[in-house]
Amino acid sequence: MSSHVVVIDATARRATIKTTPTKHLTDILQEACSKLGYNSSQYGLKHNRKQLDLSLSFRLSGLSSGAKLELVQASRSPSVVTVGLQLPESEARGAPNGRILDKFPSTTTLWLVLRKFEAGVAGSGLTRNFTSRAVPVTDDGESSGSLYYEAPVLQILERKLSSFTDLQKSLAQLGFNSGNVLIRLSFRRTEQRIEEAMLEIGEFFKSEEDDTPAQDKSGAPTVDPTEVKTEEPVQQLSAATQPEPSSVAASEPVTPPPTTLEPATSTTESGRTITVFSPPSEDTPSSAQIAYNENDYIPSIEHAQLHQRLLNESSRNQRLPTHAEMAAKAKEEEAKQAAIREVDVKVRFPDQSQVVAKFGTSDTGQSLYEFVRSCLAPPFANEDFSLTVHTASRSQHTSAIPSSEKRRLIKDIGLTGRVLVNFSWAENAASFVHERRTETLRPELRSQAQQLKVEQPPEPKEQETVPQPGPSSAQGDAKPSGARKSGAVPKWLKLGKK
Repeated sequence: MSSHVVVIDATARRATIKTTPTKHLTDILQEACSKLGYNSSQYGLKHNRKQLDLSLSFRLSGLSSGAKLELVQASRSPSVVTVGLQLPESEARGAPNGRILDKFPSTTTLWLVLRKFEAGVAGSGLTRNFTSRAVPVTDDGESSGSLYYEAPVLQILERKLSSFTDLQKSLAQLGFNSGNVLIRLSFRRTEQRIEEAMLEIGEFFKSEEDDTPAQDKSGAPTVDPTEVKTEEPVQQLSAATQPEPSSVAASEPVTPPPTTLEPATSTTESGRTITVFSPPSEDTPSSAQIAYNENDYIPSIEHAQLHQRLLNESSRNQRLPTHAEMAAKAKEEEAKQAAIREVDVKVRFPDQSQVVAKFGTSDTGQSLYEFVRSCLAPPFANEDFSLTVHTASRSQHTSAIPSSEKRRLIKDIGLTGRVLVNFSWAENAASFVHERRTETLRPELRSQAQQLKVEQPPEPKEQETVPQPGPSSAQGDAKPSGARKSGAVPKWLKLGKK
């Protein structure tokens, strides 16, 4: 007898699904939902009231033949999954141990994961080519001039996914709703020309057109000729092979982000692009002008429960990390730090003007001081000053940035992401630099400065209070039998006559 399981929904309907040892639980879920008329992306499986890991195969799930599985509704809010992409040697440049990591919602498809990694939006920030590769076909060592599509192949545990249909599956559909997942990437040459493959990709993944940065109007990835592995020049695709824009319209409308005024940028003599913001025009801070609701500061029952839970967790004894765990954590932090290529540094001056610039891995504390000094007006350029940075760690503190050519900003000082640096004059500086509202920037920088506009959050909608159902007037007027009048003495308290 062949192995099978029985899937039962909330209405006691049953679906018998045949299984094999290598069949994954996600495939069992999809077949059961197809028979019962449900959307598989909104449901999961339970066995003996225990949630099943859908990424496992039937052999590794611990289920026996004839097991009864419950079809339960999954959480509608996507969870976070840490995806590690193991790269082949040809694409492992700039990736520690040939692997790039990032976090994605569980509703993200495999194709979109590849697109975000290759565009540098996720991972190490370097641009690569995973989805639009082409290789020439050679006959007896001579190139025929034709380019064929080289498709990505993803290996997740014991499963290999390479077809466009498989790459349309999300992480949740493969059973990954939390935790970590390692995907091994490789490539295989297909018998399909690159032009045909691009058209087919545009049809399969046109709904994800606005989610990826490097796509053309057809929704297909643009082919970078420098990434094509060939010794001969690559011929560009003709306009006749491109589909009509109307025929590949996105299936779902995408709401564009709110438009904001982009600040003006300029380039310094050293080639560094900077952005300048002028001081605020009013003395009152903008944060003090925002109206607030007093009810926001009243703790709710949920806040009290959360506080109580945190107190209970902090009172429990916790095992200290071992030396191996501390070494692994330190190594992971070093890998994250080594993957950073540049940081955005915003310098705030005493007159509240701000200058933003990018700094790379080779920039040191001395180069930051030289850049800030180049922004000062001539009367202030020879005065001493200091730069401090505020760390957002648990032990929040302000540390000074040393003006040393041996301390690099990213590797040694530990700057990451977007950093706010505060400018302050030294104690031995001249007295005129401490005057209020003294314009410290050069005139050419002040002329191109723009007002920093902070977008206010939308006002929360007032929730309509639903009146609680109370007793009717008839019930309110009527008094229950045996009820005593207000102010009357109860019978048990009265003293009997002797």
